[in-house]
Amino acid sequence: MVNYQSISKRTVAFFDILGFKALVKKYPIDELAKKYKMLIDQTEGLNRPLIKDENIPSLFPNHPKNRPWCIKYIFSDAIILISENSDGVSCLKLLVYGWRLSQLCIVHKMPLRGGISYGDIYIDPHRNIVLGRALIDAYELEKKQNWIGIAIDKNVEKAFPNLFKIIKDPSNVFNPLFLKYDVPFKDCSTKKLHTLNWRLNLVVEKGTRSLFAKKGDSSISEKVLNTLNYAKAVVASRQIYDDSKDLPVELRTFFRGSKKNMPFKHGDDL
Repeated sequence: MVNYQSISKRTVAFFDILGFKALVKKYPIDELAKKYKMLIDQTEGLNRPLIKDENIPSLFPNHPKNRPWCIKYIFSDAIILISENSDGVSCLKLLVYGWRLSQLCIVHKMPLRGGISYGDIYIDPHRNIVLGRALIDAYELEKKQNWIGIAIDKNVEKAFPNLFKIIKDPSNVFNPLFLKYDVPFKDCSTKKLHTLNWRLNLVVEKGTRSLFAKKGDSSISEKVLNTLNYAKAVVASRQIYDDSKDLPVELRTFFRGSKKNMPFKHGDDL
């Protein structure tokens, strides 16, 4: 059994639901709580093995069926993920879950901005204590960004270089999943970092633009524009879909639209 009450090196993600304060002001608390609880219930269902059929390919076939991919804490609009162990497989489980989590939150109009780091962390689940450099680094990386998206700190790549090694093989699913991109920061600079590519294997019946706010102040408009530019870059890379029957179940296509019309093509990209 993993001893969570300890100091060790882990992969840590800090996610912030953008626009949450506006939702709190806009909706009655019971209505917002119901909507948020429904979203969190769905995210919890994704934080564990999806299908028990051993004939369907999986990234983690030996993972215990009822154990979460990673540790999760939620406080208001902040979501913190912590890898179960310090190894690369535990890191990958967190990254894959974080990717799917970002897609789900985007389609539910509660988009995430996030940072992912690696380093020392202390966890005491009995007292709900989480502290350490990895959490601070993930938090600071999240706060610097000026878009809807998730950036991965270079210290994660340094710790697990094989996860991010570019392989010139179209069957390598991790190249598009961890797309490297000039991430926009609030100080108008950019930094080339690996990202969690939320656009990968996401099919939206009404198109990508329909996922984001059409109106808002200048800061919101800028975030949305930067996000749509990322989506354009993903489409331009032509690494947006993989429908192979050999694709692991954790990475398969996520459809957003009318269930009666499934499966459908992506509506229009932008």
